[in-house]
Amino acid sequence: MSTHTKPVSIEGKMFKRRGAWFGLFQFGVMPGAPPEFSEPVFYLGTLHGMAALAPDKNRLITISATYNGDKLPHTLDARPAELTLKTERGDIRFTFAGTSMILAEGDPGMGLRFEKTMAQHETVHKRKNGAWEAFFRLTCSVVFKGLEGSSFDFNDGASPWDPEKLTSGEIYGVTHPAPDGRFTLVMEESTYGGVVRDTYPTYAGARASMQADWDEFIEAMPVFAEPYEKTREECEYTLWSFLTSPYGAARHTMIQMFAGVMASQWQLCQNAVALAEHTDLALDLLLSPIDRIGAQGQLPDMYDDMQCESLMVKPPMHGWAVLEIMKRFDLLKACSRERVEKLYDGIGRWADWFLTCRDEDGDGLPTLIHSDETGLDDCSLWANHLEITTPDVAAYLILLFEAAAELAKALGKPQSELAAWQAKSKNTLSQLISVLWDGERFAGLLPETRELIYSDSIIHYMPVILGDRLPKEILDKLVADLSDTKTFFSPWGIASEKMTSPLFSPFGWGRGCVLPPAMLYIVTGLWDTRHRAIAKTAAENYCKTLGETNFPFFIDPKTGAGMYYGCSWSNCAYTVLGRLISEG
Repeated sequence: MSTHTKPVSIEGKMFKRRGAWFGLFQFGVMPGAPPEFSEPVFYLGTLHGMAALAPDKNRLITISATYNGDKLPHTLDARPAELTLKTERGDIRFTFAGTSMILAEGDPGMGLRFEKTMAQHETVHKRKNGAWEAFFRLTCSVVFKGLEGSSFDFNDGASPWDPEKLTSGEIYGVTHPAPDGRFTLVMEESTYGGVVRDTYPTYAGARASMQADWDEFIEAMPVFAEPYEKTREECEYTLWSFLTSPYGAARHTMIQMFAGVMASQWQLCQNAVALAEHTDLALDLLLSPIDRIGAQGQLPDMYDDMQCESLMVKPPMHGWAVLEIMKRFDLLKACSRERVEKLYDGIGRWADWFLTCRDEDGDGLPTLIHSDETGLDDCSLWANHLEITTPDVAAYLILLFEAAAELAKALGKPQSELAAWQAKSKNTLSQLISVLWDGERFAGLLPETRELIYSDSIIHYMPVILGDRLPKEILDKLVADLSDTKTFFSPWGIASEKMTSPLFSPFGWGRGCVLPPAMLYIVTGLWDTRHRAIAKTAAENYCKTLGETNFPFFIDPKTGAGMYYGCSWSNCAYTVLGRLISEG
């Protein structure tokens, strides 16, 4: 196995091992910041869900490099298995031993200083064998301990306490060197009270373990054609480091959307396709929302180890994901039958939920009750209405029924069961066309009045995800419109709102910017059709832009400018589309 040590960026992201729920964060200086904020902020942070309620959100404690006790500015050199703070006096290095333990070591004279004003009920206190523990309320405990002859303490060895404010107040933690001038520090995280261990891994052993985990992950991923290979490992490091292992209420693998923000149900599906080479991991991502399925079959919007949001839905993408994965991999060879059965049962209940709970007018097409439920949160189709039957979700539902049929076939279910799913898929396709196709494009529908409504949103064209399942004349017309360089098709990707629209906003969530999910669904839908050339050009334009601009979440289709960095979603799209381009 090769050793992969290319540099990566953690700016706006995090240095973290796959599966961990805490890590190291650095955020740069904001333009116009006052002098006291003239340096980037480097800190130990958490991903646990209750951090949203904590006074400092996901920040646990700020970290500074020191030399003989004096703070020094630093630059970062990040590699997948090691983060180095580089200063004019020497270096400090960090790595992970497993998913709950960070080790740090410093050159002679180098040290670390930790600082925070603890909130009410937050404390630091001594533990045995020279260890200290910090209680960060609502999030976690961290045990700090010096190793290899070095030591660590808070507030010069005194346990600070303010009995009026019920807190340790202003705290500062400092490393103290071993006789050779070096230090080694362990930081172990837990959502319960921490444990002081009799022995700890060595720094070198921890780094080797983290490197092996990264190498195993990246070796399984496909190599891309140039120029996409150049930034592939940077992209996939983001996906690897954003993964969280089962913990608390999260009983399956999940992935962060941004550092500190869990991915929603449909994003988990997209990331499952990106990580399809790790098929059992991909299945775990698909099972994660199914683990919290409601009694009637509804999946939650998102949840994490501590909280759940289930009063909205996101588009049902399990069907698309299952079909994309099954094009390349045999789920029953890579995963246990029990887990595939759970997937089959879950997506079937989820598919039926849309017709039993979101089709109250009985026309065979689901109705959405909020623009968020399209995934295009500020979608212009919702400018004047709340409840709308939309063509995009109907198209996704067609694939969901089809995927249930494919899983039924793979699992050897009775032919009648397979045929029932196939019939639902075909019937939904028939209704999509007969009710929402007006001869030129797909419309939205107001269920109460049966009025067809329109906007300049890409939502009218998302049924291209169905590819050749659509009649030729319909697909050709949709592609012709999407290929128009004055409206949707730009050198940087496909706009989410016509660029000529009076409601166009380059960085509106669904009002114009080039978005990862729209690019994924359009390109994969057209890839196996006679329109592959258009899909390939769109994918190449988009991936080239992502690779050259550090993977922004939003891209202005008029200028190519990006916004919102450090998002796994754009890295997910790069991985899926880069794979397609490179396969030819």
